[in-house]
Amino acid sequence: MELRADRVNVKISERTIIEDVSFTLKKGELVALLGPNGSGKSTILKTIFGILKPYHGVIYIDGKSIHNLERRDIAKLLGYLSQEIASANLRVFDIVLLGRVPHAGIMPTKRDVEVSLEALKLVGMDGYGERLFSELSGGEKQKVMLARIFSQEVEFLLLDEPTSHLDIKSQIDVMKLVKMLVMNGKGALVALHDINLAAMFADRILMVKNGKIKYSGRVEEVLTPKNIKDIYGIDVDVIQYNGSIFIIPKIP
Repeated sequence: MELRADRVNVKISERTIIEDVSFTLKKGELVALLGPNGSGKSTILKTIFGILKPYHGVIYIDGKSIHNLERRDIAKLLGYLSQEIASANLRVFDIVLLGRVPHAGIMPTKRDVEVSLEALKLVGMDGYGERLFSELSGGEKQKVMLARIFSQEVEFLLLDEPTSHLDIKSQIDVMKLVKMLVMNGKGALVALHDINLAAMFADRILMVKNGKIKYSGRVEEVLTPKNIKDIYGIDVDVIQYNGSIFIIPKIP
C-alpha cells in the first residue's frame, strides 16, 4: 500500500501556500518533513488528511483518490496529529477511545477497550486513564493524542511536530515508538523541527521551502551543509560517525 501526492497545489485566501508537491510514502518507511516555520509542512499534512482541499493535484491511497472516499474510510487509513492540542473535559481513556470510532461507531466493544488501553501503555500513559485530559501538562496531552492515533490502527501516520512540548528523553521515546510502528508495517510522514531527530530516525527526508519540496531523498543525500544552508539560512557541519549523522550549527 502506498500514499502518493501528485502535483498538489493549495491556496488560502487566493495565495498559493503549497505548489506542485509530489511524493510517495510506502508502508514500512518513516519520512521526515523538514523546513523552517511557515514553509508549508503543516499545510501538506492537513491537505493529505483532507482538512484542506487542493485546487490542483490529487492525493492517492493505494491508487485511489482520497477525495472520493468517505471521511470514515479515510480515518481508517490515516491518523493525523495536529500541532494544536485542544483541551477537553474528558477522561484520558475516553480521548483515546475516540480513536476507535471509525471502527466501532458509538458503542465500543471489548476489543476497542483493549486496543485503547494498549495504546496508552505504548506511550507510557497507562495509569492515567481516569485523569481529566484538561488537567494534563502539554507533554502528557501530546502522548495521549498519539495514543488516540495508535488506537485507530491506521495504515499511515501523519504527525505534525509529535515531539513538541516533550523533554529530550520523551522526544526519543516517542520517535522510537513511531519507528517501531513503521518497522511493523505502518507508514509515517512526520514534520519535525529537530534536524538531528530526523537524521536519527528517518528513512527519507523531504525538505520544504516556500511551499515547495526542494530536496528529497535518503538522509545522507539530503542533509548536506549546502542544502541546510539553502533551507534554513545557517552554516552547519555534517558529521558522520559510527553509522549516524549529526548536524552541528557553526557559531559565527
